[in-house]
Amino acid sequence: MHGPMWSEFCAFVTNAKPVFVTERTCRICGNAEGNAAHFPKEMMFGWREEFEYLECGRCGCLQIAQIPADLAKYYPSEGYYSYKPPKRKHYPDWLLRLRHERTRYFLGEFSIAGALLGLISKRPEHFDWLRHRVSLDSRLIDIGCGAGGLLLKLQREGFRSLLGADPFIQADIDYGNGVRVFKRGVDELEGQYDFVMLHHSFEHMPDSPAALAALSRKVAPGGTLLLRIPVSDCYARKKYGLDWMAWDAPRHLYLHTVKSMRLLATGAGMEISSIVYDSSGQQFTSSELYIRGIPYVEHGKYRPGNGPDAFSHAQWDGYLKQAAELNRQGEGDTACFYLRHR
Repeated sequence: MHGPMWSEFCAFVTNAKPVFVTERTCRICGNAEGNAAHFPKEMMFGWREEFEYLECGRCGCLQIAQIPADLAKYYPSEGYYSYKPPKRKHYPDWLLRLRHERTRYFLGEFSIAGALLGLISKRPEHFDWLRHRVSLDSRLIDIGCGAGGLLLKLQREGFRSLLGADPFIQADIDYGNGVRVFKRGVDELEGQYDFVMLHHSFEHMPDSPAALAALSRKVAPGGTLLLRIPVSDCYARKKYGLDWMAWDAPRHLYLHTVKSMRLLATGAGMEISSIVYDSSGQQFTSSELYIRGIPYVEHGKYRPGNGPDAFSHAQWDGYLKQAAELNRQGEGDTACFYLRHR
């Protein structure tokens, strides 16, 4: 990341000037009674600086009490993963045609060829949240997409109308294959889209109500807004407390609950049509490593097979199974919120 970060954060959702205040009142529901304070540490880079978060006694939302004035410090350009240039892959035309046929099947359009291809394919992780909601011709936009790696994957799978937006890239990107990523905020984008998606970027926005109102204006009639975010009303947060990996202080400015998300949706003239939990075993592995004081940037060393201090294959598989069960129970620590206009 680079430049005047705080000003760009505000430009992400609104043209308002930044206001630096410490609040004891919930910025989501206005509640000022029964709120609690928590002090998680910065652990992505292991700096261990403490930050105060307010937990609303009414809606449960966790929110940073005061957004740091020097937020750029916590998104170093050489260390933050979202802005690394994605790898470009090239496939022959015949293989791309087969992939496109498979995509239609994964999206819910049945064909014998697509079904056969689907049977021999690995789990289609980036179609789980698109199925029965879009077609290959739908207008998709990824807000907060970094360098656009996901969009490049979707282009290879046959999607034809793909756009990205992120105010923190150095300049606009045109990959020459129909995929473009603009350096701009939500209010600077023109038009509306059939599927507006934010993959773990909404929690980084400084004003959740204003952000959701801006995003709702970009959703075409009959379209869908997808917010994939960490959620604080989950098992992992109860288990690990301040060592829960999804605090990610101070970058995660809000950690919502289902209740606080419903309040936000209503305020933006939208409603939550579906919630799908999609947490992974990382809620356990990274939290366990945080207990040991190991920063996130070093967590790759502890995957199975990487030495005597690494997790065993049995431990790793156990965490994956537990995550899957928590998702079924609605207790995972990340979720997909699908919103539509009321």
